[in-house]
Amino acid sequence: MKRLLTPILAAALTLSAAALVAQQDNKRPNSPRDENPQTYDSTKSAGTFEGTVSQIDPSGSSFVLRDRSGSEVTISYDQSTRLMGAEASQASSGMSALKVGDEVVVKTSTQGSKTVATTVQIRPKKSSS
Repeated sequence: MKRLLTPILAAALTLSAAALVAQQDNKRPNSPRDENPQTYDSTKSAGTFEGTVSQIDPSGSSFVLRDRSGSEVTISYDQSTRLMGAEASQASSGMSALKVGDEVVVKTSTQGSKTVATTVQIRPKKSSS
């Protein structure tokens, strides 16, 4: 019985080790960016930005957002960008309600080399009492 059991156990251990090595060599990508760059969809969400609007360029359909650390990022917008907040509900012409000094939270996507706002949430002004 021992003579038969030893080779069977050795074969089982060898097969288990081979399967483990094959699984490690055949890892699945953890994120879409790990995939082939040609198949990555660059219009997926790029992130969320929070800060203060420091400049607005209506002719270029963009604005500059400054975060708490002082870093700035230029964010574009288009007809599909949704502006939300109390000030936005009072405006009739979309992004024209956005003003320099507004505190905002912006959700973006990447379109080519541009960071494009999908939603802009204007935070309520803090009362100075």
